[in-house]
Amino acid sequence: MVREVKLIKDIQAQQRGWTVKVVIIEKAMPRVSKSSPNKYQRLILADEEGNKIQATIYGGDIHIFRDTLIIGKNYYISNAWVKEIGGQYQIVQNNLQWTINGRTIVEEVTGDSEIIVPAVYSFVPFS
Repeated sequence: MVREVKLIKDIQAQQRGWTVKVVIIEKAMPRVSKSSPNKYQRLILADEEGNKIQATIYGGDIHIFRDTLIIGKNYYISNAWVKEIGGQYQIVQNNLQWTINGRTIVEEVTGDSEIIVPAVYSFVPFS
């Protein structure tokens, strides 16, 4: 059976029933929210075209994905909750965010071509 894989840019808010092949390019340490005692962990994901999206894992779900979602590895992610994100929380050029929880299907890519995202550097001159 052939898996229908979409790109990050094709996923819309509130959409269900999708799968995207991504590489984890950043995974922050879990933090405690400033406005509540809840923990969260932020990730940045990229697809094969270089489209990026930020994802967040909350509370007890952080422990579920502790040993998966490793930087540099490729995964199929299906059915994360997709919602718009406020500008003050936005860290990539995408106004959507995925929330990964216990109902999100995460499978490591095996025997498939891997996504390689080229490193992009932004240098700031010292004066």
